[in-house]
Amino acid sequence: MADIKKQLSLKGEMINYYVKYGNQKNIILRVREGKILVSAPINVNDWEIEQLIYKNISKITSVQNNYEVRQKYDLFGMNPWVKIFDNDVNIFIHDENIHSKKDIDGIHMKNYKDLNIQLDKMYNFLAKEYKNWFIYRSNQWASIMGVNFKNLTVKEMNLKWGVCYPSQEKIIFNTKLLHFRIEIIDYVIVHELAHLKFANHSKDFWWTVEKYLPNYRELQKELNSAGL
Repeated sequence: MADIKKQLSLKGEMINYYVKYGNQKNIILRVREGKILVSAPINVNDWEIEQLIYKNISKITSVQNNYEVRQKYDLFGMNPWVKIFDNDVNIFIHDENIHSKKDIDGIHMKNYKDLNIQLDKMYNFLAKEYKNWFIYRSNQWASIMGVNFKNLTVKEMNLKWGVCYPSQEKIIFNTKLLHFRIEIIDYVIVHELAHLKFANHSKDFWWTVEKYLPNYRELQKELNSAGL
């Protein structure tokens, strides 16, 4: 089900938020790329969602302001760029019909003349371009941690930086992790690999994460401040 755009009024200002309904018990509130995203039970009332937003509006505003300062890309400016491993990489937008590619100068893409389409195409390209990097990095950590995974996918996701399916030994990483420095990505990799041993966020799970990344709390805080 696609996200549904809704609005609420706060001190005379209209605030947009986006809701996705599913088979779940609780309302989950996230802020991604400045947008308020809500995952909610199918039978929830709008006032329940809005009450949660009102309750957390200070945190939401803080994350939104932080996102504006730490923007991760600019595709239609004078000199388009995207952050890869927290470094600016040039993007060259071409009017001719070309296949996306990366060379020593940066990333070359066709001009789709629509920001949302351009972003989708960029993230699809980055997912393919850096999948082997994620596999290599995850294999390094898996060897250190004494775990194994059979399948790894990189794709754009709205509400999670990573997902692990222990029974399938399958891991999915959010393409947008590429915006961050490698230490931050390592935290997500270790986090998801730890789920191969512990499905839930138990004490043993967090002990395992801390065993391999003693500073995981600082890394987690920095990642979450970007808007998850």
